[in-house]
Amino acid sequence: MFLNAGLHAQRGSGLVDKSRETTSYLIFSAGPEYCFADTQNKPSVKFNLDNTDLSLGFRKIFSNNFAYKVSFNYSHFMGNDSGYIKKRKYGYSSKVLQFAIQGEYHIKIGPAYYYKPTPNSIYLFLGIGGMRSNLDYLHTNNDIRTDYIYHTSYISPVIPFGFGYQYNFNNNFLIGAEFIARYPFFDYIDGFKPPKVDLEGTKSGSLSNDVMSGFSITLSYLLGNEYLKRY
Repeated sequence: MFLNAGLHAQRGSGLVDKSRETTSYLIFSAGPEYCFADTQNKPSVKFNLDNTDLSLGFRKIFSNNFAYKVSFNYSHFMGNDSGYIKKRKYGYSSKVLQFAIQGEYHIKIGPAYYYKPTPNSIYLFLGIGGMRSNLDYLHTNNDIRTDYIYHTSYISPVIPFGFGYQYNFNNNFLIGAEFIARYPFFDYIDGFKPPKVDLEGTKSGSLSNDVMSGFSITLSYLLGNEYLKRY
C-alpha cells in the first residue's frame, strides 16, 4: 500500500510518467560555411568569416521522434586562385538564397518526464529545396575564356543533408550544433564552369557541382507543445 501510494505521488508530480509530446520550435542558426567551388583556395582560407550561413526555420517534432523542418537560408561565399592556379587569377563573391523542407529523425537521450521535454537529442535529416545564387563580382586576368561557361545568376534544386545535436537548457530554449551539406544541381555559385582541361592544358576543370558544407550553432525557441498520452 505504501509503495503504491508513493508511486502515485511520483506520478502526480510528473517524475515517473513518460511524455509523448508534439513540439514546435522557431530556430535561428549561424556559422561558417565553405563552397567547394572551382577556384583553388589555400586551405587556410577555406573557413573564415567571409564564408557564412544564416538560417531561420520552423521545426515540428512528433511523438514518434520524426520531425520536419522548413527553413530559409542566406549564405555568402568568396574564393580565389591564390593557392594553385596563379596565372588564371580567378576571384569571386557570391550570395545564395535557399528555401528547403527536410525530414528528420530525433534520437532522444536522457529521462523523459511528463510535461518536461527530454533534455538531449541527436538527429539526422535529409531534404529538398530550391536555391538562387547571385554573383557580386567575378575577376580574372582574361576578359573571357572561350572554353568556360559563365552565369552570374542561377536557380537550381538543392538537397540538404546532415546531422545535429540539441540540448534543452530551459523549458523554452534549446541550444545545439549542426553539420550540414548542400548538394546543388548546378556548378555556378562561383559564376563559371571550366572544362576538365582548359585551353592552356591545365587540369583545373570542374570535377563536381559547387557543393556547400558548414557548421552552425543553433538556438531554438519553443512555440508550443501537445501532450498526447500518459502511460
